Amino acid sequence: MATKKMLTPGLIRKGMAVTFTIGFFTIVGLLYSSTTPATWRSLSMIHPKNICLMLGVVFLSWLVEGWRVKTIAYLLGEQISFLDTLRINLATIFSGNITPLYSGSVPTQVYLLHQQGISIGKASAIVTIRVTFTSLLVSIGGPFLLFLFRGKLLNEIGLAGLAGFLNYIIIAALVFAGILLFLLFRPAKGTFLIGKFFRLKPVQKILGPKAETCGQKILSEWEVFRASLSALSTKRIPLLLFVIFLSFCSWLSTLLIAPVVMMALGVNIHGKVFRILLLEYVIYFLLSFVPIPGGSGVAEIGFFSLFAIYLPKHLQAISVTIWRLLSYYLNTLVGGVCFLRLFTVKHGKH
Repeated sequence: MATKKMLTPGLIRKGMAVTFTIGFFTIVGLLYSSTTPATWRSLSMIHPKNICLMLGVVFLSWLVEGWRVKTIAYLLGEQISFLDTLRINLATIFSGNITPLYSGSVPTQVYLLHQQGISIGKASAIVTIRVTFTSLLVSIGGPFLLFLFRGKLLNEIGLAGLAGFLNYIIIAALVFAGILLFLLFRPAKGTFLIGKFFRLKPVQKILGPKAETCGQKILSEWEVFRASLSALSTKRIPLLLFVIFLSFCSWLSTLLIAPVVMMALGVNIHGKVFRILLLEYVIYFLLSFVPIPGGSGVAEIGFFSLFAIYLPKHLQAISVTIWRLLSYYLNTLVGGVCFLRLFTVKHGKH
């Protein structure tokens, strides 16, 4: 399998070393710049129930994502236990967190689903549908919400002067979202458009000899998507809508970590939660383009800027640290244990 070749022990060690080193020095720098004796007093006053709440939100995100993948598998006629789904998802998070642009997540999930007795084609379809719904939620829902609330957001972060520039970006994103929706309902058109795009002279000039290879690779991925969509179209609509709902809940549970951290530190965010979630979305969207594994460095600085809007200085860096521990390092640690266990068991059987 490509996963074994892609996620070699050397690559895993390198990915972990890069992300942990950059993350460590970034957090230390932020803590040094804004930590005071009041920081430690506030930290010591966190109520145990708030600690449980923070951990509970992370655990909820695991459960929702597990339920989502299990439901998609059921729609495609495959049965997989909920516990196995959880372990596979966490192992997938680990491989994504330690590879650039989360590139290790998809092959890992396909491989581990296949090890559960699901065919490569069905496993690829399950992962493709999961990624597609997540991407559609981000690329369609995100720009739409930003378009509606852009004025309030820019005023909130003191960048009202960039409203015109942001309008152009949002309009472009909405046009792209419209194209995605069109292709979702008319997937056959996608093959024609992809082929035509890679035959354009500017594209061939930029990519050179790689244009044809890239085009064929994307066409191959698109055919997998079309097959996945065709498999879903014959199934029950209520369950399909339920998957979309779970996709939304999966994102929401991840975004709720930051507001819960603020609340745990005693900060009043009443009436601000929705704006915080939107700002988080923007940061997560940008992080998806950062080639550093886990977005290390950029993630900490981005959320430090977010927390700086709502928190006093002595709580800013410690909030980023707690958020990062919960949203990234805890996922990576637990996911790493699942990853090692799953791959060790499979190798032991062979």
